[in-house]
Parts: sequence; C-alpha cells; structure tokens
Amino acid sequence: MPCESPMAVSDSLTKIISKSTVFPATQSTLPDLKLSASDLPMLSCHYIQKGNLFLRPPIVISDLLFLLREGLSRVLTHFPPLAGRLITDANGYVYITCNDAGVQFLHANATHISVTDIVSPLHVPDSVKGFFAFDRMVSHDGHFNPLLAVQVTELHDGVFIGFSVNHAVVDGTSLWNFINTFAEVCRGVKLITKQPCFTRESVLISPAVLKVPADGLKVTFDEFAPLCERVFSFTRESILKLKDRTNNRKKINSYGEINAAEVMGKQSNDPIKLSDDKVTALIGNWIRNAVVTKAEPVPEISSFQSLCALLWRGVTRARKFPDSKTTTFRMAVNCRHRLEPKLETLYFGNAIQSIPTYASAGDVLSHDLRWCAEQLNKNVLSHDDTMVRRSVYNWEQDPRCFPLGNFDGAMLTMGSSPRFPMFDNDFGWGKPVAVRSGRANKFDGKISAFPGREGGGSVDLEVVLSPETMAELELDPEFMQWNCEITFLFKVMNLLDILLRSTTTSGCGFSLILSNITNFNLVAIWVLKMKRDISFSNGARTTIKLKKSSKIPENSERIGAFATMMIEMLPQDLPFTIFVPSKLAFERDLRLGVNDSLVGEKANDTFAILTRVLSFTVVPWKILSESVPYSREITCDSLSGLKLYVSKDPDETLIVNRIRSKQVDLKKNEIVIHVMDGVIMEADFEQSVRPDDDHDQD
Repeated sequence: MPCESPMAVSDSLTKIISKSTVFPATQSTLPDLKLSASDLPMLSCHYIQKGNLFLRPPIVISDLLFLLREGLSRVLTHFPPLAGRLITDANGYVYITCNDAGVQFLHANATHISVTDIVSPLHVPDSVKGFFAFDRMVSHDGHFNPLLAVQVTELHDGVFIGFSVNHAVVDGTSLWNFINTFAEVCRGVKLITKQPCFTRESVLISPAVLKVPADGLKVTFDEFAPLCERVFSFTRESILKLKDRTNNRKKINSYGEINAAEVMGKQSNDPIKLSDDKVTALIGNWIRNAVVTKAEPVPEISSFQSLCALLWRGVTRARKFPDSKTTTFRMAVNCRHRLEPKLETLYFGNAIQSIPTYASAGDVLSHDLRWCAEQLNKNVLSHDDTMVRRSVYNWEQDPRCFPLGNFDGAMLTMGSSPRFPMFDNDFGWGKPVAVRSGRANKFDGKISAFPGREGGGSVDLEVVLSPETMAELELDPEFMQWNCEITFLFKVMNLLDILLRSTTTSGCGFSLILSNITNFNLVAIWVLKMKRDISFSNGARTTIKLKKSSKIPENSERIGAFATMMIEMLPQDLPFTIFVPSKLAFERDLRLGVNDSLVGEKANDTFAILTRVLSFTVVPWKILSESVPYSREITCDSLSGLKLYVSKDPDETLIVNRIRSKQVDLKKNEIVIHVMDGVIMEADFEQSVRPDDDHDQD
C-alpha cells in the first residue's frame, strides 16, 4: 500500500506557544568531559528525537507544565552534561562543558490532533514530526545550542512529550535512563534508582583528533528524499514462534551431542533395535561402546536476530535486486559489557559500534531464515573486547564522522533496542500509550526497534523505506504473517461509517446495512480476539486460535444478556473501556428483549445492532472513574470515531454524551466496564433503529 504523504513534507499545524530555558536546580561540579571515539563520529548526525504519547493527564495544562519544568530542573542536577554545551580546545579535542547553560523547554499546541490520529493510521503521520524541537539540527551545532530540548505538545485528548538530544552526548541507553529518571523525579521520588556514571577512563577515550571541515558538518544522506514510515508490531507469541522456526533445524540432545546410532538409524531409514537382532558391525560397535560423536556447536539464534533476519529477507525481496547485488544489514551494538574491564551499565555517553553483515541478494533469498540469522549471529557473537578495541584503533587511523545512510540502495541499518525501558516513563498519570520518533536520522532502510506496549517480549519495528519498497514489503506473505495490526480495526470501523451513511435506512436497505455491519464487525472483532499468532501453511491456510475468556463479573445485576454478548466480543487480554447499556436501557431504547430478539430471523438483526453499538461504546484504553476529573469534561474517540464526552458528578456518577452511569469500574480481565442508563450511539444510527412508536406523530 503506497504511502499517502511523504515524510519530507513538514507539518506546520503544531503551534509553539512558549519557549523557555530550564536550568539545573543546583550548580554542577562535574569537570569537562572529553568526547570519546564513540561520541565523535556522531557529530554529523541529527539530534536524537524520541518521545512518548500519553492520554490526557487529569490536571490542567498549566499545572502539568509546572510539574514537568520543575522536575526537569531537578533531574538536570543528576545529568549535568545535558545542561552544558560542546567546546573545542586549541588542539581540536571536543568536550562537554558542564556549565549549567540550561536546556530548552517548549509548550506547543496541536489540539486538532487526537491520540487515535497518531496510533491508528497504517503509516506514521507527518504530524508527529512537529512534536520535536531542533528539526534537522546536527550534533556539532551543540557548540552554540542547548544539548537537550523537551517539547510538551497538547493534543485533543492527550499529550506528547518529545525529547531532542545531542547524539554526540548520549546513545539510547543514556537517553532512556535520563527519561526514566525524569519521570521518577516528577513522581516525587527522592532518591533516583539509576545514577549515571560519568567516568572517562576506557579505551574509548582516544587521543585522535577529528578534523572538522571549514563549512561545518552535515548529515551524509538526503534529508529530503520521499520516505514512508510504518510501525510493525510483533507479539511475544509471534516472536517466540519465529525464534522456534529459526532454531528448529538441527536436533541435538541436552548435552549438545548427536548419538551415532540415532544418526545411522535415520540414515538407513530403519530404527535401530537395541536387542538381539543383527546390526552392522560398525553400528554394533558404536552401541556397545556407547560412542557419541560431538556435533559442531549449534548457536542459539535469539528472538531479535530471528526478527532481523525476517526483515532482511522481506526488504531484499521488496527491493527486487539481481542475485549478484550485495546487501548490507547493519546492527548497532552496546559495547559496555563487551569491553574488558567492562564499562558501568549506566555509563553516560555513547558506547556503541556498528556491525555490518554482508550477503548477496541471491544468498539472502535462496537460503532459509536460519541461514540469514546465523550470519547476523556470528558477527554479533564475535564482537568482543578485541573487536571493540580493533574498531577504535581503525577509527584512530582515519578519524571521521559516521557515514549514516543508504549509499548503494541495498542497506538496512538497525538502531535502538527493544530492551530500552521506553514504556517505564510514568510522570504521575500513567504509562505511555505509544513511542514515536521525529524526522531525525531517517533514510531509506533505517529501522528502529522498540519494545511493544504489551511488554513480555513483544517488539515494534519502526521501518523507514522508500514508498515503492514499503508497498512491496506490505504485500510480502513471509514478513506480514508474523506481524499483527490492530490498526486494521479502525479501518474496518471507518468502512462501517461510510456504509451507514451511503445506504438507505428503509426496508431492504436497512437489512443490507445490518448484514454488512455484521460482516464487517465480525472481521474487526476476530482481528481483535485472535492472539495475534496467525500461522500460515504453505501460504494458503490461516489458523486463528481464540483465547477463552473468563466470566463476566457477577457483582452486578444490571448486566444482562445483550451486554454480556458485547463484552464477550472483545479480546480479554487488551485494555479496553466499554460504556455498556444496562438491561433496562436495551429494552427501553432499542426494544430488545431476550425472549424474542435472539430467535429466528430477528437474531441476525439483533447481533448486527449489538456489534454496531459496540463500536460506539468502546474506547481502546482504560478509563477508570478515578481518572475523570469532577465537573470537567474529557473527550475521547470510540472505535467508530464517535466523540465521547465524559465527565463526573460529585456523587461519582459518570456522564457520557448526557447518559448517566448506573455502575462504574467493573472489571473483566483487562476490560473496564461502566454500566450506563442509556445507549450511546450516533444520531443517524439512532434514527435507523428507533422503534416505530417512538417516531413523532403528525
């Protein structure tokens, strides 16, 4: 599917309300820190741009900004380099001077954009690029600009906190430790849990000097090339199955040995009988002497290497190279634990190196998934202390900036890590809904790995490709079978809206609506209910396993049969909120009774109505009554896109689109249930299903 808008088009709809400088709460005593052989190559890279999307906090924006500004000031006392500037001495050495010059803090407004506008489109929308400061700024500019900018962008029903940080000062490990600590401080933590280490005593601190051209440093790729960006999601179950498939080629016993008798038995296609039957002298000798033959060590391919191999094959196929074309898969590796002696886990700065793996397009596609994964695995395993030191030595012979980009059209560059704690950033009102990045350092073939929001080993791959390559990858059956798209649900619901508005609502037209609504909603519900472990057999058959759900809470007499049916339609292991009508509301507002609405021809119409009502009343995240402020309305979009206006009375009653709650905060697994004294629905749909005796009389 082609990208609808190239990333090169900037979004001008995010309005900057204010800019200010935030200084550390206490003065720094840290000396100047020399940039290392891992820091200096990043001077030509853009500032890193990463951020978190949150639901709207239950406080007014002025209080939120005060909380974040004060927390930022306090956390900078633990990270003084971020409040400093870059300096270059007379000998050409570059340092971070911890001079408390401050960081930039921005308040922006984009209230025309909702949370679903960001997370539901198939491709990452351009509007996200407006959530970050220092657009296209290279790290060398840290000599004259802050090393960190924090932008807080108000959305229609949420907030985005975007971080732009100098890449010559931090890598991903350092950045996410800072953001985690920032969140801790905002929550009122007195003693931070992960104190950064600023030591500069390792082989990475080099005597080499990086020569900077007279006209300054620039990125080494085309910043304005048309690109398409998509986040592909892989569940824990899907990744474990992929790893299983990748590793399931050689069977060995628990001691890493292959039994010779077993091998010969398999080769002769006849099982060996350990009895008085005659066997060949050779095999008999092996058996009597219990000889075992050591197998070559079979490396265990990791889940992430399996995923990288899958992507390598998919993109290579999508790019349609001739067999002889050499392809490259680059992986950034953390050197902290590879060096001897090891660096501190929380060493602050860059401690990464890039490992290239080469293979012809013919080899990538003619061999199986394991072969590709083994090539990556060998290079990662071999990158030990010796290789790290050799890489530093080689760079010292020719100090230069890192050549970031896709120079021959056949490269993939993997950055970031699914191990980074990106969803641990609770600033006081809950964890993020999503992770997104800005325009920085993106080119055809740039991949970033994020942890999936559901945790447990799930992974999101942020994939940036040319529009043509992305369109091909999205049609690749091997790649797409492993990835799950909840965004499909939103597209189905949009189709429902179109269908409802374009079809007549009388006579057989209404029956046609109900029939199509049932079909579309069934597809959407099945997409949600499957455990996202779709397996393909010869590319022809799809097997979907459903997870049995637990019982509906029994502590409420107001949940009737129809409400139960609606709740059972939802996946039980994903966070949803449903404003379900009470039993009385179904009877009063829709004239649905259990005795006559679930039998005969009425059953299909009833089920169609329920699935449509479901789309109006479900929100794809948790909304507990305690998170709704008193006497102030919050808004959110239901699955169908219907705006829900939620408020709370002093008596704890929730009011949603003028309908009051009868009972709140019931729970079924991950689902939050609020029982309402009415049916929430769009006006057009209400008109189409209104009982005849409710129509106005002439």
